[in-house]
Amino acid sequence: MKISARNQLSGIVEYLEEGTVNTSVYIKLQSGYTLVSVITNTAVEDLNLQLGDEVLAFFKSSSALITTDVTLNISARNKFQGKIEEIKEGRVTAEIDIAIGNTDKIASVITKVSTNSLGLKIGDNVSAIIKASDIMIAK
Repeated sequence: MKISARNQLSGIVEYLEEGTVNTSVYIKLQSGYTLVSVITNTAVEDLNLQLGDEVLAFFKSSSALITTDVTLNISARNKFQGKIEEIKEGRVTAEIDIAIGNTDKIASVITKVSTNSLGLKIGDNVSAIIKASDIMIAK
């Protein structure tokens, strides 16, 4: 199966926090970070998710926000610090590739104006921020 989502991270399910409608799925990535995805309880049942399962987490590059303030407190549950490895600038947008550790990378597409206003350069330390509800899981 191929998917258009630029971000595809593999990991191991380390915790399932079940609510009335949704479950927070905690996934330990190869980088050592824990990624949190919020999916429906029905999706957890359909995937037969269990602790220790190897899964893939997917999210679009437009769902990954970037901040240069690595100490920023924010309500989004996923915040990964890393270094900018590559910047591909177009006329309107730019794709920023961020290495967060081991082989894990996050791609973010933001406007060129934002890229310039943040002063982003290769080698900069940044944080990628992704809402837990923007992350899909495959098994």
